[in-house]
Amino acid sequence: MNPFSQVTRAGRLRQISRLARANLYDFQLLLRESWLVLIAFAILAGITSTYLAFFYPETGGSSRPQGLPEALYETLTLMTLQSDLDFPRGDLIGELIFFLTPLLGLALIFQSVLNFGRLLLDKGSRREAWQVALASTYRDHIIVCGLGRVGLRIVTQLHAAGYETVVVERDWNSEFVPRVLSLGVPVVLGDAREATILQQAGVMRARAVIAAINDDLLNVEIALGARGVRSDVRVVLRVFNEELDRNLERALGPNSAFSASAIAAPTCAAAAVSREIDYALTVGRAQLGVAQIVVQRESNLSGFVRAIEDETYVRILHHVSQEGRVIRYQSLSQLSAGDRITVIGTFERIEAMRQRNTPLSKLAFLTAERPVRPTERYHTVIVCGLGKIGFRVVRQLHALNPRPRIVVVRLGTNDRPEFVQQIRQLEGVADVIGDARNLEVLCRAGLDEAYSIAALTSDDLQNVQIALTARRQRPDVHIVLRTFSDALAERLAEMFGIHTTYSTSALAASTMAAAALAGDVSQALVVGGRLFAVDQTHLSTKHPFVGMRIDDLREYSTALVLELQRDGRTILLPDLDVRLQAGDQATLLAPIETIHHIRGIGVRG
Repeated sequence: MNPFSQVTRAGRLRQISRLARANLYDFQLLLRESWLVLIAFAILAGITSTYLAFFYPETGGSSRPQGLPEALYETLTLMTLQSDLDFPRGDLIGELIFFLTPLLGLALIFQSVLNFGRLLLDKGSRREAWQVALASTYRDHIIVCGLGRVGLRIVTQLHAAGYETVVVERDWNSEFVPRVLSLGVPVVLGDAREATILQQAGVMRARAVIAAINDDLLNVEIALGARGVRSDVRVVLRVFNEELDRNLERALGPNSAFSASAIAAPTCAAAAVSREIDYALTVGRAQLGVAQIVVQRESNLSGFVRAIEDETYVRILHHVSQEGRVIRYQSLSQLSAGDRITVIGTFERIEAMRQRNTPLSKLAFLTAERPVRPTERYHTVIVCGLGKIGFRVVRQLHALNPRPRIVVVRLGTNDRPEFVQQIRQLEGVADVIGDARNLEVLCRAGLDEAYSIAALTSDDLQNVQIALTARRQRPDVHIVLRTFSDALAERLAEMFGIHTTYSTSALAASTMAAAALAGDVSQALVVGGRLFAVDQTHLSTKHPFVGMRIDDLREYSTALVLELQRDGRTILLPDLDVRLQAGDQATLLAPIETIHHIRGIGVRG
């Protein structure tokens, strides 16, 4: 049998079961809301049916109903004024029943009972309650509180990776609610600080709660509220304040509080001094870049994967053939023209790999190299916008060695004073007041000597305008652009060749999602639709990895060793033939489910 059809059938059965359970929960909710009216209707029907079955006098052409089922039928016809039974003259109780049953019955049927049935069948008229019913069927899910840009990205990334989520959002008119509902993700309407709302979202059955609102205090309240309802639930929250971050992690656990701008800043800063980097990971004191490459025809990247990795000192994370088939790593795997690979390595090694990827480079003795880092001629990075992400990027750039010349262009209005004060204390950082969409302002900032322009304001359109203004004057200038819309990023790449577009929320979402799934995760990224996380593993004497070659570990578990600490030495991207030893501290990059597995065998070992 086709395994894909089995997975599809299992998914359908799970969906059918979920809908059945949600309808049962919804039915119970409606019963609780309407129990008084339904009991009144049942009492009225019971009294009238009993009278008709046992006490109704047989007069004229009317005969007493035979048994309770027939009596109940006649009761319903009497309620709707369609009964053929004769009026029981002279029977006071019968006369009262014949008068009151239609009056009360019509009121109960048309105002309550029919309304109960309509609400039960028409979920659209009470969509908020139906979402709660759907949420009641979830187990081991992630609750995402706040459907802003970060919250939306977390939900979409978890959904794409196959994990279930329930959203809590207090504004049903949010522009992102329809997008989440279209994924089949329940949205519970309400304030996530309230215990009843968290219970409706299934906090007692959830794997974790993520507070992703753009308000530090609200997120803290949500996290503490979730722990108040269930003390052992894992909580992950978004904060900007660094001191608050440290204090919260002492109370809630390591790697539980994250700043979206702090997560995204290393990648944006790395992209500003290199080219076409998708992610930047900090490993010890080093930085590694992650990039995508399409293997060109007759390039020096064609050949055995292991041989190419040994020559370039770069590791391949994900490999997709030209036909779209995912190729699992094996030592004898090969790269062919048209293959798409995701690689990880130092920025210099990745760029050297790109140079090897020149079409027909196997037939060429020399290839022209373009500048891939700031040079003596083009030595300036211009950062446009001094918001949360711009401020963090400036600090990241300032910490680089060698450090480029850094110029900040800011409007001067609504700038946070603490940001301005701190960047002015950084040696070698200049700031220019003005609108970066104005060419004269960019020229004052040093556009003629700029290696890159980083447009990092919170406005997508403004960032595009800055990029286009710079490109009109300097078509060769490197652009790093912050944008939320994926569609806009694709269009910019097609129309203007701006490939280095980044979403702060997307970069942050993967780390927060991984932290919610596994706990104590400091860095994560999405590769090929899967969540990969960075984790550290200490190898005890009985650990099953002891004695295993790094290459074998990769084949066995899809885990890459990014760094190895041994006998006081630190080895970045160690040789694949190195064997792991007891006492080693290995920094791994692996899919989140592999991280779970490795942690489990580490405990057993």
